[in-house]
Amino acid sequence: HKMDINNLYTVEAHEEGAEIRIVSPLDGKKTDFYISVQGVDSKAYRTAVKAYHRKLLNDEEGGEIELIVAITKGWRGLVDGDKEVEFSAENAKSVYENAPDVASQLDRFVANRQNFIKG
Repeated sequence: HKMDINNLYTVEAHEEGAEIRIVSPLDGKKTDFYISVQGVDSKAYRTAVKAYHRKLLNDEEGGEIELIVAITKGWRGLVDGDKEVEFSAENAKSVYENAPDVASQLDRFVANRQNFIKG
């Protein structure tokens, strides 16, 4: 069967990103907290991976979190009491550091290219 060139071009879909619905680390139930992330074929991810590898080589800490922060485009549905928590790189870093379960959900999601394929 013939290969459509458009199906090979994944960068655009990975740039656009996809949304993951976060599961609560407390009870394993789906929450209304959604995070938009770019895929592994996006430029942001590829750039962040280079930085991450540099950190690894220099034995520096924190590369993994920064990698996920770099590809996070935004979120919705995160509150602190009754106040909406605004998305920022700083807030994302804080959430991923203090909620490792959320960080690993993102890791798994991003690693699965199927999540970024339209259709």
